[in-house]
Amino acid sequence: MAILQRTTPARRRLAVASGATIFPGLILAELVLFVLVAALALIVHAHRGPLPGDVGGSLAVQHVLWGRGALTTAVDDVSTISWPVPGAITVAAVTGLLLLLRQWLSALVTPLAVGAADGSNYLISQFVKRPRPSGHGIHVTSNIKNFYSFPSGHVLYAVVFFGFLIFLAVRARRQVPWLWAIIVLLAGLLVLMPFSRLLEGEHWPSDVVAALLWGCFWLLAAIQVYLWAWERWPVLRRHSPEPKPRE
Repeated sequence: MAILQRTTPARRRLAVASGATIFPGLILAELVLFVLVAALALIVHAHRGPLPGDVGGSLAVQHVLWGRGALTTAVDDVSTISWPVPGAITVAAVTGLLLLLRQWLSALVTPLAVGAADGSNYLISQFVKRPRPSGHGIHVTSNIKNFYSFPSGHVLYAVVFFGFLIFLAVRARRQVPWLWAIIVLLAGLLVLMPFSRLLEGEHWPSDVVAALLWGCFWLLAAIQVYLWAWERWPVLRRHSPEPKPRE
């Protein structure tokens, strides 16, 4: 029998007989994000060219960031870490580190979340089949032929992977200066990734927006699974980050 615990709206949760919890707020947010991405995918599937604002948005970003020396190089290089091979190596390395630290639950959820997000992204791209940007005065860094444009896999990866690592770091019971440095670095990469993809001319802004929404969907799903498993299986949480104590 489910027992509804009265808490503040932001922390409201539903306790179930197993002792695990689900968070209605997270589930509602995931549902809204799913509907938005589905609607956008159907729109782009019906009109695979640039949507209103796509051309102007791409040109504006490139006008601001292109030819700015070190700034252009830095933003451009952000995309490098999220290509399939470097991205997979990074996830494997982080998972291995989490295992060495005996963060069992974190090591389990992290690759599963990234893998599920990437797999679903591939299915969406195969359904929509949107060509990469071309023409309209847009500078295209690489002429990519083997991957469709919608949604942006780089941005999705950044939101899910970097976002979940930020969640784990913020949740850690012991806060140390170097941990916050990592949080700032991950947040910076996450923020710059959408601009990097537009700077390189390899995605339309609507591709980026769809990836941000879909990435948030999978990030919230990963957080939901993590919190549920953390309470459901104590053996997994024995060495996992715990919430900071309330003051």
